[in-house]
Amino acid sequence: MSRGAGDDVSDAPTSATEASAGDGVPEWLAYHRSERITEYDHEAFGWRKLMEDLLYTPEWPSNRANIHEVHVPVGEGGTLPPDPPRYRKLMHAFRHAGWKMPKLWADAMRPGEEKRAFAALQASPEFTRFMDAYRRFVFEEIAPTCGDPSGVWFQSPPTIRVAMPSVAPTIKPHSDSQYDRHQKCEMNFWVPVGRAFGNNALRVESRPGANDFVTIALFENQYFRFDGYNCTHFTVPNDTDYTRVSFDFRVVPASLYKPHADANGRKKNDGKIGDYRAECTGPVALREPLRGT
Repeated sequence: MSRGAGDDVSDAPTSATEASAGDGVPEWLAYHRSERITEYDHEAFGWRKLMEDLLYTPEWPSNRANIHEVHVPVGEGGTLPPDPPRYRKLMHAFRHAGWKMPKLWADAMRPGEEKRAFAALQASPEFTRFMDAYRRFVFEEIAPTCGDPSGVWFQSPPTIRVAMPSVAPTIKPHSDSQYDRHQKCEMNFWVPVGRAFGNNALRVESRPGANDFVTIALFENQYFRFDGYNCTHFTVPNDTDYTRVSFDFRVVPASLYKPHADANGRKKNDGKIGDYRAECTGPVALREPLRGT
């Protein structure tokens, strides 16, 4: 990353108590969602083991403990195994990487079947352990640094991404403002499980319309904060022979969160950010994040 890691808008108000939001975006929010790489104790959350457990499929003849080699087929003769993966997003990752789907995989990708499988996964102890760690991460690492003592609304669950080597990008250029029901006071966080580097990493512009895209290379003990509502971000084809596993999510400071209402004024979208389910941390003690290198 060529821009200064940890750079921020240092002359802006730094908390919700220092500036009033009114009907617009408050000045203090610019400070707290400015582009920043932050170091943290990733081992305290155990992301790698949690993700290994989540991506594990008992029916497969072998399972690779190294999640960054999950793109290497585990079936006989270098093929995909007949049974679909328990974590259905792996099917989409393999298909995106150019693999032909076995029949049972194609059947499992039908909307109703996939929805039922995800509901079953969410009830599993592996997913529960991941979500417990994720909520603790938001409460301990994210919410205290977002400038609002009343806490944050945060996407729950986060979006887990498995970016295998491929000739096609996984994310097209976009900003979240292009999609319905997103909120102008959103903040985005991107957390790799392992490293993010080269063409498996995210690309982001520094401010809306700047078009100064850089590769956000991160180590396992770092996460990235940015203004994804306004700033364009995307990926390029992953040619690194390394499956990048990551998760990302959006938060909105609680004092700025606005439920969407229908034509009759009913708050139909309370508890969501865009189309993502969300929950609230409640009050937090504010602090500054550590800087990256």
